[in-house]
Amino acid sequence: MDREELKKLYNTPANLRLKHIALCVIGLAIAILISMIFLVDKVSWQLWYFLRGCAGVLAIIFVIIVAILVYRVNRAYITGNTRNKK
Repeated sequence: MDREELKKLYNTPANLRLKHIALCVIGLAIAILISMIFLVDKVSWQLWYFLRGCAGVLAIIFVIIVAILVYRVNRAYITGNTRNKK
């Protein structure tokens, strides 16, 4: 019962948009890391460190977006439950 309500909250349009953005960001970070595997001998060390930095920044952005998503869903769940009990 609670699981279904949380699933509904995660599937609202605003939260789905956040979820899709988070998946795109982490997908881009993974793509950068995989491309670094294949380009290990072909790029300079400056570009190597730049790509690693970009992948790290994208990972941090992913964590922030997921934290915002979880906060929004839990806040809506808690406030929705307290309104229903009154």
